[in-house]
Amino acid sequence: MQLSKTVEGQTYMLVSIGSDPHFTRRAGSMGLVPDTEIRVIRNQAKMPVLLFARDTLIAVNQKDAAGIEVEANV
Repeated sequence: MQLSKTVEGQTYMLVSIGSDPHFTRRAGSMGLVPDTEIRVIRNQAKMPVLLFARDTLIAVNQKDAAGIEVEANV
């Protein structure tokens, strides 16, 4: 599932970051790498997705969030 389609308040496991090398490097420097647990704080249309990962609050724009694949964390 795309990060842009996630539900607020839910926890997910990051599967892949996408194909843009610039964003992949930037995301990696923030700790967003595969197998990272993330919690979606806010996900509203036309607003950045706010997520909490590795004790850090991160904002990801909707375009980049559409390229990030996550799976529900059970």
